[in-house]
Amino acid sequence: MDLKVDPGLYQEVKKFGARDMEICMQCGLCSSSCPLSSGQDSFPRKIYRYLQLGLKDRLLSSPVPWLCYYCGECNNDCPRGAEPAETMMATRRWLTTEYDWTGLAKKLYLSTAWEIGALSVVAFVVIMLFVFFHGPIITGRVAVNTFAPVKWIEIGDLVMAAILSSFLLTNAFRMFRFIMGDTRPPLSVYISEAKTFVLHLLTQMRWRECSEDKSRWLKHFILVTGYLTMMSLIIVFIRWFQVDDSSWHFSSIFGYYATGTIMGITAEMMWSRYKKREEAIHRYTEPSDWLFLILLFLSCLTGIVMHGVRLAGWPMGTYVMYVVHLAFAVPMLVIEVPFGKWSHLFYRPLAMFLTRVKEKASEPSSVDVEEVVAQVGDTFLTCIQCGTCTTMCPWNLVSSYRPRQIMRHLNLESGNQDSVDRAVWTCVTCNACGVHCPRGIDIIDVMKTVRGLGYKRGLLPERLEIPLESMRQRGNPWNGPRERRMEWAQDLNIPPFSPDHEYCLFTCCTTAYDPNVQESGRSLPQLLDRAEILFGTLGTEEVCCGDHAHKMGAEEIFEQLAQSNTRLFKEAGVKRLLTTSPHCLNAFRNLYSEIKGQVVVEHYTELLWRLIEKGRLIPTLDVSETVTYHDPCYLGRHNSTYDAPRNILKSIPGLRFVEMASNREQGLCCGGGGGGAWTDALTKEGFGILRVKEAMDCGAGVIATACPYCIRILKQAVSELNMEGKIVVKDVAELLLQSVGHWDGVETFEGSRPRFEQEGLHV
Repeated sequence: MDLKVDPGLYQEVKKFGARDMEICMQCGLCSSSCPLSSGQDSFPRKIYRYLQLGLKDRLLSSPVPWLCYYCGECNNDCPRGAEPAETMMATRRWLTTEYDWTGLAKKLYLSTAWEIGALSVVAFVVIMLFVFFHGPIITGRVAVNTFAPVKWIEIGDLVMAAILSSFLLTNAFRMFRFIMGDTRPPLSVYISEAKTFVLHLLTQMRWRECSEDKSRWLKHFILVTGYLTMMSLIIVFIRWFQVDDSSWHFSSIFGYYATGTIMGITAEMMWSRYKKREEAIHRYTEPSDWLFLILLFLSCLTGIVMHGVRLAGWPMGTYVMYVVHLAFAVPMLVIEVPFGKWSHLFYRPLAMFLTRVKEKASEPSSVDVEEVVAQVGDTFLTCIQCGTCTTMCPWNLVSSYRPRQIMRHLNLESGNQDSVDRAVWTCVTCNACGVHCPRGIDIIDVMKTVRGLGYKRGLLPERLEIPLESMRQRGNPWNGPRERRMEWAQDLNIPPFSPDHEYCLFTCCTTAYDPNVQESGRSLPQLLDRAEILFGTLGTEEVCCGDHAHKMGAEEIFEQLAQSNTRLFKEAGVKRLLTTSPHCLNAFRNLYSEIKGQVVVEHYTELLWRLIEKGRLIPTLDVSETVTYHDPCYLGRHNSTYDAPRNILKSIPGLRFVEMASNREQGLCCGGGGGGAWTDALTKEGFGILRVKEAMDCGAGVIATACPYCIRILKQAVSELNMEGKIVVKDVAELLLQSVGHWDGVETFEGSRPRFEQEGLHV
């Protein structure tokens, strides 16, 4: 996930004719109505998303814009009245300028004056070459080969072809690098798929599937055959095509065909653009579209006139029309082929070729959909491809991630290892997709199951190998020694749990081993003691709750941890578990089947708020801070606890509570769930950075939260942004402790031992 967001991308592509990008709501109706949108190559919605999110790198690497032929059906079907087909066309223009290393394409597309000026300059050069370097002028008869020696013209054609090819091929190489990226298919794949390029270059046959009007493809096909015929005549067969006498020559047949088809089809296309503007495909048109058609028409028209004058036996008229003809044809070739409208005839089949190569290079998904169904049921097969999951996914704030596409590939059994097997590992299991799915699909469960199937086949990302192995060997994901699990408590001297205690306090591994989180963890035991709650800990005998292993699909590691903790709880007689981490809460409450109904599992914010309500904790000291609250996903969306932490904060005197723009069910994930805590992307570009900025935007000086993972990641983000003096991250319990007050020199928790007035309540 190393993609950068380019805020200027939207405006940049808009210059090339893109329209109404801002009103797209990602409903996907455009992709549904497109007859060519399928599987990996879903559009136009995918392109809209890249533009809306500013994902320039993703747009450059996508061949998808070239797969659209602009039938206009998506324009007609858009419920917002947007113009997705026009946006696809504009994106192709923009891509053409990005492939071009000279920068000329951008100037020509964005300025009609530049394009006409460039054409005029080339035409002027052609005319001047004939003015100063023409051969002998014979007026007694038509002598084209004397006026313009065929060898000179042949050499000129070949030089021009070489120059044009060099520009076009170097630009195509840039396109190749953008699209293929790090994909390294074997040479044999390129060779076997070369037919795809040739076939589509000559026929554009995929266009036949686009819309019900097959005549558009047929007209374009005829135009291309005429164009290629003419190119062959003037570059390869010029010495047979350029003749002086009026006798019949076999090449004349091809010349008449090329001229007739080009003039007829271009005339029809120009008339169609002018007369049928109300149709979806003609509502908008760019000057570059007109210029290319006009130049094609005039090149052939002047060629026909020159041929007629030659047959009429008018020498000077023939020579003049010869120069005029080249003054139209050469600029069209020099400017339009590598830098303008013509280049799409080359880029489109190249995009299809590279798409096929990438598909062939990608190994098919190893996921058996029947295995997924066996584990999670078949509800996910009812996915209606509405795209809500992708829209809600927080990754789309910094990059592009498509849960919908994963679901689609599973439903169609069409995925490969990149689009399914590896793609699922990017998910941070925040459940923003699940709580908003209109079909009620547990998308996180599907992701976890696919991960598990991949894990069994050795497809685990390298970054997750260490934490999983640490959980297996050391009982925690941080490679912390088992004997040091309780060092975070220092001099608090929390007693070992016994059946006399009301609560067993379970220590999160992050609290135990991360120094940046340990201070936050020390606040809760002090509050419990102040409220005279009897509690203890199982200390170094505890192991990780296993929630992360479960979400990573490492089921046997999770079961190993779960069995160890379950056995420990039963042997110790635990009836009430108090967790500091929402991940522990989720695991014990929802995943530990053997303790369900036997052990009550509670998050500490729920208990603290209840103690405040009962008057056993009374916030009295002012905490003069502006505080916002970050909802941990596993406390909020996974376990529906939103009010307790907020109520605690609002009960603190002097504290000004403010909400961030995204909160509660809409809260932005920190990115630490489901293995996300072990990726560098979280500090470089991730949600923690966005969350800190969002907190500062609402005027907060303190971000309060109730999850050790969130504290860890948000503190990293503050450090990454160099904002240590402007905003701090604290646990809700820390702020409450500031208001309730500390004890001086507390060595042992008296509240951990039964007091006289407590015995009737807790024993």
